[in-house]
Amino acid sequence: MMKGICNCPNVPCKYRNNCVACIAHSKEEGTLCNCMEETAIKLGASLPVRFPDTEILPDNEGMSARCAELVKECLLQKPDALLCFPAGSTVIRTCEILKEMQDKGEIDFSQADFVALDEWLDLEDESENCTNFLRKHLYNPLGIRPEKMHLFDIHAEDFEKECARMDEIIFKHGGIDLMLLGLGMNGHLGLNEPGGNFEDYAKVVELSETTMHVGQKYFSGPVKLTRGITLGVHHMFEAKQVILQVCGTAKKDIVERMYKSRPTDEIPGTVLKLLPGGKVVLDEAAAEKVKDLIFHKE
Repeated sequence: MMKGICNCPNVPCKYRNNCVACIAHSKEEGTLCNCMEETAIKLGASLPVRFPDTEILPDNEGMSARCAELVKECLLQKPDALLCFPAGSTVIRTCEILKEMQDKGEIDFSQADFVALDEWLDLEDESENCTNFLRKHLYNPLGIRPEKMHLFDIHAEDFEKECARMDEIIFKHGGIDLMLLGLGMNGHLGLNEPGGNFEDYAKVVELSETTMHVGQKYFSGPVKLTRGITLGVHHMFEAKQVILQVCGTAKKDIVERMYKSRPTDEIPGTVLKLLPGGKVVLDEAAAEKVKDLIFHKE
């Protein structure tokens, strides 16, 4: 059936070019089709690729503690790891727990380097930007030395060169060892907005209407948001480990879309389905609409 049109990347496969048999097998085994073919979707494959490795914790505290533990495990394996953290309310408790771990002597950041994930551009007042958020909640509490923080120069004369500079820092470190990410209301990762390209490294982006609106919550008063600068999805493919942490009822709909959609740049979060080192850590509220899917085989 439909010979010669299957572009499934998972080969060899005895179901190749037989979408009906492939879908039937996937349903029987409780697994997901490996292809990303529109044809397969039309024939009934609503979930054409595997789910990312997923953990569901009872609440924000549990989710934050688990993410902090994953950071600890990374540093135990590689004390001079290159780490990447997001700004935003979701990461605050994780940062606090890391500080508690450090105070107890359970974790050591002295050899680690940090690279910025993203930053707002064109702000009239930069006091509440991503860098200052992370200084307040992560870098300063942990005593991270300035030379260990690799940040975007948001006043660079040439942003293309600035993006290339950040890329080169990451390349020289052999890639990012651990990226901790949050999920935007429109599915963005960092400031990789819907419709971007999974092949991009660091880049300047025009912000979506959703991000311009939702982004207001990070500031004490109304701000004009227009552009941002961000590491690209390509860096995620090359990272050793990518952890997406999501919590709260407000995120349950986009989490559902992410899990029920094939990998698509229209929902950047779906790239977690393609990352060998990808993991999603959810709390119960964010996982409300996907728990039955994730634990289907149970």
